Amino acid sequence: MSSQFKSLPIALLIFGSLPAFSSTTTELNKLVVTSSRLDSVELLPANITILDSVDIANSPANTLPELLAQQVGINTNSFSSHSNTASVGIRSSGSTATQNTLILLDGRRLNDIDLSSVNFAAIPIENIERIEIVRGSGSVLYGDGATGGIINIITKNPSDSSPHAMIKTTVGSFNHKEINGSATYSTDDFGLTANINSLKDDGYRDHNNFDLDSGQINLRVPTELGEVYFKLGGYTQQQQLPGERQIDLANNINQLITDPKGTNTPRNWADENTVFATLGYSHSFNATDSFIIDTNLRQKQQNSQFFTSYNSTFTATELDTWSITPRFNFTRDIYSLPANWTVGSDIYIYDYTSNRANLQQNQNTPIHKIDVDQKNVALYAQGIVTLNSLTSMTLGWRTQRVQQTARDNFNASAPGFSYGSKAPDFKQTDYENSYEIGLKHALNDNFDIYGRLGRSLRFGTVDDLFEYNDSFQQVFSALDPQTSNDRELGLSFHNTTFESTVSYFEQEISNEIRYNPVIFQNVNLDDTKHKGIELSVATELSFIKLRANYTYLNAKFTDGTNSGKYLTLIPKDTFNVTAESKLPYEILVAVNLNYVNEAYMSNDSSNTFDQKIPSYQTVNLKLKKKINNLELALQINNLFNEKYYNYAINSTSIAGKYNAYSLPELNANISLSYAFE
Repeated sequence: MSSQFKSLPIALLIFGSLPAFSSTTTELNKLVVTSSRLDSVELLPANITILDSVDIANSPANTLPELLAQQVGINTNSFSSHSNTASVGIRSSGSTATQNTLILLDGRRLNDIDLSSVNFAAIPIENIERIEIVRGSGSVLYGDGATGGIINIITKNPSDSSPHAMIKTTVGSFNHKEINGSATYSTDDFGLTANINSLKDDGYRDHNNFDLDSGQINLRVPTELGEVYFKLGGYTQQQQLPGERQIDLANNINQLITDPKGTNTPRNWADENTVFATLGYSHSFNATDSFIIDTNLRQKQQNSQFFTSYNSTFTATELDTWSITPRFNFTRDIYSLPANWTVGSDIYIYDYTSNRANLQQNQNTPIHKIDVDQKNVALYAQGIVTLNSLTSMTLGWRTQRVQQTARDNFNASAPGFSYGSKAPDFKQTDYENSYEIGLKHALNDNFDIYGRLGRSLRFGTVDDLFEYNDSFQQVFSALDPQTSNDRELGLSFHNTTFESTVSYFEQEISNEIRYNPVIFQNVNLDDTKHKGIELSVATELSFIKLRANYTYLNAKFTDGTNSGKYLTLIPKDTFNVTAESKLPYEILVAVNLNYVNEAYMSNDSSNTFDQKIPSYQTVNLKLKKKINNLELALQINNLFNEKYYNYAINSTSIAGKYNAYSLPELNANISLSYAFE
């Protein structure tokens, strides 16, 4: 046994404290299979938001990234009006948001081992039961990539409702056409939910068409002491890629002004096909102890083609992911103190292949044929110990090993290359541990205070490791794992009509993994420090519901040539205000104001480029009226026609030259839905 797993005996001691379970005729409450590992949320020392299905349905947001961007501490960047291109980050993530914020669907990782974005467009909002947002490290419970936090999107459970069906159609700007359908049937013997979604949209930009078809079924069969569940789903999409808008001030070029909707890449495209299946079982041993195990298979295929003035590059990638995640939930006292424990293991196995070729003068010339095998194995334990009626303590530990073997079976740039040869295998194995310790204390009936310390991490992705070397040849090269030492303090207030939370956090990050545009390589950065303040307030009166939040983010280098410089794509200040009320005739109105401050462009690590991404503010409005089983909604986005972008890349060699990705101006959608009961 590797010495790197020296924490394993701790986990074995905890498992060893479990009694031998025998069959029992004791009448147990029906076990609710949850896609979350967050038990006793009210006791956790963290800044947590739970959005339920009503919050989601009433929100004046058109897409999932827009909904998430309305929450404190969350920023988004996007290349187009389609939500499948958006990156969502918690707490100072910037260009590596997808690699530092873990996105889960029913407890399953959607972040892949390459640098592709999470496809939020493939998750119909109508199928979401709730969203759990945990700010700060979630590495103990969920593993690497949760440095900023986790977002767990939990879909509706057929066992939680009576039989019903719904159909919804939406039309709107940019020739938007969408239809959603779902049906749920449940008895004492089983519960079944099925949903389908079809979306077609021309996009805000030229050459920006987007087509998506998706579907999922969710079957749950109760047993005497638990439940068997099965999920099957998938989606297919095709997308045109309009590319950047070019700005070159020295040559009087500014396509953001002269042609914000245009394209310089009228032939670029990408498509994706994904299928997945989950099979799981839960078992309740007694009133406090349970076991859950499930396994998941997911296959993602992506094809894309990018044209330049002299050739084009075609890429075909397939990623197969298999995972199994068993865990125990149980209650055991520690020195007579009640403690709720979650102990489990995460095993993920990835098989990645990517064929990349140049297409020039009708010739198909291979460049690279990449194969990567990765095995990711972790053990974890987290407990919430009740010290007294006012105070709880959280303790958690995870040990994780990532082993990968990569090869380039056709590497024309390899030394001594001849047709059919391949570069030597690249092998890397990393071991890292995460931990968390925290306290939460009720000062009185209205005030709670919490604090926590922790360590989080992320490992390099395939695209991080496969990069240009000093000779401008693409090869696999090693990167050290990124680690972060985290600290956080928070205070919350709540009564019957008002609640508020303020939190302060610091993250001291070593070996932060980012792209260096000067040397065209992904590197381990010099030490950085991320810190910030999150403030949220909410009140609900007889006629209006108000929510507001403010986030201050500060991320700087603390060492090296850029010491004291800010990290890129991270706005210092953001705030959101959302108001929701009922108008006459029972018309629901919801309005949201979203403000984002300026930020340094993606390549401007030295903070010397004259232009920044400008600050912007958008206003979204929603009107909704329900008449019996019929519901009509009007969604107006960017009500005041703000011209803006939130992603830009500056030239590192030419002053005043950069590329930006313009985002939609004023647009609107109308939807009509009918519920069958």
